[in-house]
Amino acid sequence: MDREAPENRILAALGYPIWVVALVVVLTEMKKDPFLRHHGWQALFWGIGWFVLWVGLNVATALLAIVPLLGIVIRFLAGLAFLTAWGLLSVVYAVRAYRGERFEIPVVVNFARRYMLGEV
Repeated sequence: MDREAPENRILAALGYPIWVVALVVVLTEMKKDPFLRHHGWQALFWGIGWFVLWVGLNVATALLAIVPLLGIVIRFLAGLAFLTAWGLLSVVYAVRAYRGERFEIPVVVNFARRYMLGEV
């Protein structure tokens, strides 16, 4: 475990389930801390990625909603699975960040790194 300040670990952890916290980190002077910068950008792109998936899921299930009962059931189950996956993974990443770990989320970190490395 890294020796990060407790308030930095809390902010890093909150960035995963609450993307606005990550946005505040990357838009303020907090981004100068390497630990917060890493988790801030990664958490922000984590949220953006899930938002894009959510929009895609809504478009796909809206097309399936044309089928009377089956469409509604598929839309409900897909939404439930989406929220469950996002919630569980966000909590896992938040706990890891709170422990002071520097980890990389596959795919997400590739996008985040482009912005992370350009920051001071």
